[in-house]
Amino acid sequence: MKDRSLLLERLIMAQSSLRRRFIDAASPTLQSEFAEWGGTTVHQMEVVRRLLLGDGMSMREVAEAEGIGLSGATQLIDRLERQGLVTRVRDARDRRVQHVVPTEHAKDLAARFKAGMRRASAQVCTALNDEELQTYVDLTERIAATVPEDLGEHMRRATA
Repeated sequence: MKDRSLLLERLIMAQSSLRRRFIDAASPTLQSEFAEWGGTTVHQMEVVRRLLLGDGMSMREVAEAEGIGLSGATQLIDRLERQGLVTRVRDARDRRVQHVVPTEHAKDLAARFKAGMRRASAQVCTALNDEELQTYVDLTERIAATVPEDLGEHMRRATA
């Protein structure tokens, strides 16, 4: 088997190129969509999509989900609120807790974002046949689901 460090270096280079291909394939449609909403970033849209999966999240839950501190989560939500994509709602049981809830505008933009990313994914993955795509997705999900112990500890400390 090839030297693992060489393979990992190739992986880093390939991921960088793949990220660029996704951005290029998603543009200019998604870029114009984001410009409508004050330059919303892909990272911000991922947060909005996560919020849309439930009934909103507390600020602590946003911080934990993003692997950032509370102050970083506050800045992120401040930007999304200025763009009209989220609102803050006080918890009825504990007034110290604020829940972040996506707006109707966020729902619309997220649907367009998802469609754009689906088109970009289809375009980028044309190099793979169905079997190869299945293997790629399976491996990517497996890697994404694995959290090394040291990273898990880092994330616990960052959100404490």
